[in-house]
Amino acid sequence: EAAIARAKARKQEQQAGSEPAEAVDPRKAAVEAAIARAKARKQEQQAGSEPAEPVDPRKAAVEAAIARAKARKQEQQAGSEPAEPADPRKAAVAAAIARVQAKKAAQQQVVNED
Repeated sequence: EAAIARAKARKQEQQAGSEPAEAVDPRKAAVEAAIARAKARKQEQQAGSEPAEPVDPRKAAVEAAIARAKARKQEQQAGSEPAEPADPRKAAVAAAIARVQAKKAAQQQVVNED
């Protein structure tokens, strides 16, 4: 629809330029062309903002929930992954700490099962 409106506006501008001028003020013609372009732009924006097909509210709600869940999951992963230390010693210490934490978690799980 917007493309059609642009084409019509261009066609009007071309016709206005090809027709013999009957004492037409060039300023007036320029203003009319600018108005036509503005109308075409406005129509294009309205056509772009409106969805092409009606959206099912349930489907939209499901898509929004999925997007929120993905964002939450990404946030959790970003928060749980510590920045890798550049120093090899720091990396070794971080690995040792991670092993100890995993060992403690496993022991807690065994205690909870008993």
